[in-house]
Amino acid sequence: MAVLSLSALTLTATPAMASGDRYVNLHQCVYNNGSFLYTNVLPNTPNTAFNTGTNISETRDTAIQCGPAAVGWRLDSANVAVQSLDRVRGRYLNLHQCVYTNGSFLYTNVLSNTPNTAFNTGTNISYTPDSALNCGPAAVGWRLDSANVAVQSLDLAARRYLNLHQCVYTNDRFLYANVLSNTPNTPFNTGANVSDTRDTVPQCGPGAFGWRLDSANTSVLSLDLAPGMSRNFAGGDR
Repeated sequence: MAVLSLSALTLTATPAMASGDRYVNLHQCVYNNGSFLYTNVLPNTPNTAFNTGTNISETRDTAIQCGPAAVGWRLDSANVAVQSLDRVRGRYLNLHQCVYTNGSFLYTNVLSNTPNTAFNTGTNISYTPDSALNCGPAAVGWRLDSANVAVQSLDLAARRYLNLHQCVYTNDRFLYANVLSNTPNTPFNTGANVSDTRDTVPQCGPGAFGWRLDSANTSVLSLDLAPGMSRNFAGGDR
C-alpha cells in the first residue's frame, strides 16, 4: 500500500518551485484596424508595439499589459485580459484555443476570463489533463472555426521549460494566430511544448495554399518553470 500511495502522489504532485515561479501570467492583447483582428499572447515578437506582459512570477498579475499598437490599430478591449494560473493548484496547464469567424474576421481566444464572455475558453490549471475542448457559444453572427480549435495539456511537472510558440498567418483577407501544436488544421500547427531545453526558434507549420507566415508577429517564449534549480522536478531527474 505504501508503494501505491507514493506512486499516486508522484502522478499528481505539484511541480517543484523555486521562489519566483508560482504563477503563469498569460496576457492576451487583441487589436483591430478595421480590416483585421490580431491576437497576441507573447511579450517578445519582433512587432514590439503589440507585445504583451506574459510572464512567470511569484506574484499574480491583475492588470493587463499591452503594447500601444502601431498607427491605425487600436486595442479591442472587450477581448483583452490577463489570466493568472497558480501552479500550486495543479500540474497541467490546459490551454484551450477557440477560434471564431463572422466572415470578415478571424478571432483567436485562449483565455477564460475576457469581458467578452460569449467567446471565453476553458483554459485552466488542474491535476488532470483536459481532453474535451471548452469554447463559448459566441455572439450572434459569429461561429466556431472548428478546424483551428483544440485543447493542449502541458505537464508542468515533467520538464523545466514551458515553450510557448505563436505562429501568425495571413492570406491578405484574414490574420490567424495559433498557439497550439495539435489543432485539426495541421499545416498551421506550432511547436508548443514542455522540455528540458529552452526553445529559441519558433516552430510553425507551412500554412495552407494562399497563406503565408506573418513573421513580424511570430515568436517563441521559453518560461523557466524552476529558476535556480537543475532537475528538481516531481518524479525525479529526466
